[in-house]
Amino acid sequence: MSKIRSTIKKGVLVLLAAVWMVPGSAARAAVTFSDVNPQKDSWSIGSINLMAERQILSGYPDGTFRPGNPISKAEWTKMMYQLFDTYRPNLYAQGISKINGFADVPQDHWAYKQISELFDTSFQWGVYGLSSNGQLTFRPDTQLNRLQLANMLYSFFDTRMIDRRLSPNDVCSVVSGFKDIPYKIFKTDDEYNSAVHADGRLDSANAQISTSNGVLPSLFMGTGIADCQFGTDGFSNAQASVLASLHSSGIMTATNEGYFRPLDKVTRAEAVTILNRIYNYLKKNFWLADYSTIDLDQAAMGTGGSSGSGGAGTGSSWGSGGSNWGSGGSNWNSGNGPEGGSSGSGSGWGQSASNVRDYFKTQGTAANAGTITKNIRKSGEIETAVKPMDYNFLTIELVSQDKTDFVDLYVIEDGNSTLMKQESFPMTLNVSGLQEVGLRTQLRDTNPLKKGGSVVLSVRLSKDNPAPANSPLPAAN
Repeated sequence: MSKIRSTIKKGVLVLLAAVWMVPGSAARAAVTFSDVNPQKDSWSIGSINLMAERQILSGYPDGTFRPGNPISKAEWTKMMYQLFDTYRPNLYAQGISKINGFADVPQDHWAYKQISELFDTSFQWGVYGLSSNGQLTFRPDTQLNRLQLANMLYSFFDTRMIDRRLSPNDVCSVVSGFKDIPYKIFKTDDEYNSAVHADGRLDSANAQISTSNGVLPSLFMGTGIADCQFGTDGFSNAQASVLASLHSSGIMTATNEGYFRPLDKVTRAEAVTILNRIYNYLKKNFWLADYSTIDLDQAAMGTGGSSGSGGAGTGSSWGSGGSNWGSGGSNWNSGNGPEGGSSGSGSGWGQSASNVRDYFKTQGTAANAGTITKNIRKSGEIETAVKPMDYNFLTIELVSQDKTDFVDLYVIEDGNSTLMKQESFPMTLNVSGLQEVGLRTQLRDTNPLKKGGSVVLSVRLSKDNPAPANSPLPAAN
């Protein structure tokens, strides 16, 4: 493994949740907002700064970002338009696929261009509504809740965010695990069809995102969770599929307790984080080139680093946002974020102005050791980094409480990522001269129905090489 030769600043052990990239040569000034708190907003600060530096989003004239404010459909649309700069379904649509305008989005609306070029008739659920006189409406000022955004995402990117590996029975099983998303299973067609007609969904499905303050149940056919299939109601099938897929990919997840929080408003901070996850999801699956020419790997090349956004100038080895994420998406580590009870920065190693510490709970007076315990199937992969300071050796231990659940570990030095098999741990690395060492777990079996157990990642820094210790092994296949 290569090493970064840079000035090492002495200090405490600092560990940052992040994603990695290969640094580029471009340089950008860091963007900061006066109301983005390094501690309170640590789970989203990396994504906010990354997107601001890349001009995907902007703050307000007073220098604030207002991370806790709800996001509107128009604001979400503009961010999507900015980041996915070649994704223009309606601009290139023809015939019956093209939408010629919305009654409530005039040409002088600030998001007219973005709305009119994105949304064609392929967006089946949760985008359109009808005015009292029957005109097509978009309702751009609607403050999105989490279920509404999820339903919108069903049709984005040619439904590629729907995990086709999940069978209808798998989808039913995942959705049944949400405590605040209703579902019903019917044994006969007559019972199923009566339920479809009972709540008016056949008349309002396309307008559901804008008109309903409740949650329509997902309807299935079968005898129970172990025998559960899709029926004929397209809205149920779409809603259940997108909820299960977004949860299993880590883009939008339930809490550890099983609450998806469908009616909670999507905040600006949460929206930016979800957007970052979508970008990485598309990149991981080699679909990104179909929708964007923007390389977030090159987006945050500050000269000294910024608040979690990953400067890659002098003395910093990491940037942001461009890694291939595993099945956990961009879930994070400390338990304070809005997504699935997990937390972190989400987009950049970098020297952090927020001085985040103790993502590993620091142990000992020397502040040279720590442990993260996490069920990564529920809360996402462990993504963190160690600052060696003036220590020479880093010993890493990776243990799965479920002995059948194998979890490997990416070790990242100087932008070079090596995947180490779990069987090779514990191991000791020579880290003298390194400023940071990135660590990220990777499940071998990403079946979303497997429960698994907690994974324990432990680190210890030392001046002298401890014995016995393994040397790094070749990358896993």
